[in-house]
Amino acid sequence: MIKEEFELTFQEVTTKNKLFCQFDDHYGVLLLDVKNSFTADDFNNILTLIEPYLAKRGELRGIIIHSKKFPYWSGARNRREYVDFALENHHKFRKAALSMGGFFPKILAKIAKGRVHPEVKIFKHNRIGEAQEWILDD
Repeated sequence: MIKEEFELTFQEVTTKNKLFCQFDDHYGVLLLDVKNSFTADDFNNILTLIEPYLAKRGELRGIIIHSKKFPYWSGARNRREYVDFALENHHKFRKAALSMGGFFPKILAKIAKGRVHPEVKIFKHNRIGEAQEWILDD
């Protein structure tokens, strides 16, 4: 029996906006640790991390958005950038885990159900490990 060995590869970047992005290209999981509202620069950094994987495999297993509370928008332009990014890329993720506190993620998950491609599930902020397990469970 041949034992398959592989290297786990993590790519990490922290944006000017203090968004920590970690991408595991073995499992196809993107983790976003959010401190502030997303910016257009953040979205460009995210796409730079995942585009090579998407070119090979077409879809990520999942995304985990980890934040103490939902990263609300800093203004109308910022909200538009967020919505545009979501509309253009939601089909590239099988699952989306929102590991955060507050009531808005629950509302967002209800709105997203049936409207976006990934299955969306809410986890408490301190339950990021459960979010990872859920994404990896096929």
